[in-house]
Amino acid sequence: MIVTGLQGQPPADHPHGYPFLASVRDNVLACAKHFVGDGGTYKGINEGNAICSPDDLERIHTKPYPDCIAQGVATVMASYSQWNGEPLHASRHLLTDVLKGKLGFEGFVVSDWEGIDRLCEPRGSDYRYCVAQSVNAGMDMIMIPHRFEKFLEDLVFLVETGEISMSRIDDAVERILRVKFISGVFEHPFSDPSLLDVVGCKEHRLLAREAVRKSLVLLKNGKKQSETFLPLAK
Repeated sequence: MIVTGLQGQPPADHPHGYPFLASVRDNVLACAKHFVGDGGTYKGINEGNAICSPDDLERIHTKPYPDCIAQGVATVMASYSQWNGEPLHASRHLLTDVLKGKLGFEGFVVSDWEGIDRLCEPRGSDYRYCVAQSVNAGMDMIMIPHRFEKFLEDLVFLVETGEISMSRIDDAVERILRVKFISGVFEHPFSDPSLLDVVGCKEHRLLAREAVRKSLVLLKNGKKQSETFLPLAK
């Protein structure tokens, strides 16, 4: 499992749902994504809408997450997509009740790139609304590539007016600090410069090429050359 490959194997008595990192030097934090149902959207549309019952959502789309959480995955990223019309970035039921509650996830939930902007149309036009909806849904860390000053301004306003409770802020901060503590970032804020020569080294590039060769799949375009499958007929 890739979570164990990145973070290391947690011991048998590791607390369920608690983030784990075997070594702050030899391992890295994993992120399970995208929660949840992004692979089951209507007609396979990217950032689309997964239309299914709660039972099917749990049986099919949520199925990989309990295993990731049992392995101590540190972070989970919310999906751009929707479930029965509700954006995942604003779903308190799925982020808080299911992921943090029922599944017992103790790490932090992070948004996708400008994910909260998609909670209104035009995107980001009512940013304060987007911030309130996502944070109150259970989003702990927001991925903001550009407008972080605006986010801070709106978040402070929403807390001061009581639209976002201090208990919600405390929960997010606790979860983020929990992951930072186990990551060793306070003791070792920088990566090991002695490993620079390993990045992109010849041995790694050869291994990458071997992985590509062994994983490529050659498809035949139709049963015979005169009856090709592609391009598709209009």
